[in-house]
Amino acid sequence: MSKGLSHLLINYSIGDKVVVVIDPSEHKTTPHRRFQGRVGYIKDIGRRTAKVGILVGDKQKTLQTKFNHIRPIK
Repeated sequence: MSKGLSHLLINYSIGDKVVVVIDPSEHKTTPHRRFQGRVGYIKDIGRRTAKVGILVGDKQKTLQTKFNHIRPIK
């Protein structure tokens, strides 16, 4: 887990690959625990949330979550 707030200041753009890392200190818009560690891509960006597309098996799922639950892929 990264220290500080620098992970909240990242400017995401549509199509960026991200990893879902659930932040336990924030309970609103928390993804289900089955998505922990999954890799997806940014589908849409709002003021406070991002829509992340994730492939689960052969189905496409869309998560709407706050920025503190996602990290850019390294």
